[in-house]
Amino acid sequence: GGQWNQPQHEGFVPIGDVIDVDVYIPGCAPCPQQIRNVCVMAYLLLKGNAEQQALAKAYLAPLMALASEGSKATSSEACGCDIMTKVINQGLCMGCGTCATSCPVYAITMQEGKPNIERDMCIKCGACYAACPRAFYSFDVVNQYETIITAINGAMNPGGN
Repeated sequence: GGQWNQPQHEGFVPIGDVIDVDVYIPGCAPCPQQIRNVCVMAYLLLKGNAEQQALAKAYLAPLMALASEGSKATSSEACGCDIMTKVINQGLCMGCGTCATSCPVYAITMQEGKPNIERDMCIKCGACYAACPRAFYSFDVVNQYETIITAINGAMNPGGN
């Protein structure tokens, strides 16, 4: 109920471990805007014009790749080191604690609002990276932010209301 995820909460099972998914939205829980944006982009991928389809494909590519690999398959590619280099060092971490919560061996603790990874404890399962809502930030579409928002708003309000 409106509370931030806390590292002391027990780990959770990703939905992709229960059913097959086409697009994986990281986070626990993903924000409503992210869910809306992914749904609208999936719609544009299927029903949009060629330009909208290309934009939607670029927007959804990292999320579709994660879903096709499955959360367990990321173990050869993702570990606590990736959270450090691809999220924290890039200034993308928002300190939500989802990575710490998802770590099955408690190798991640939150210190001063940021994750601290005990590399000796990390088993390189990829759970933290797969759960991080900022891990799959796509630099391919960051310069197209206004175009993405315009496409989403256009799909949500086709009459221009």
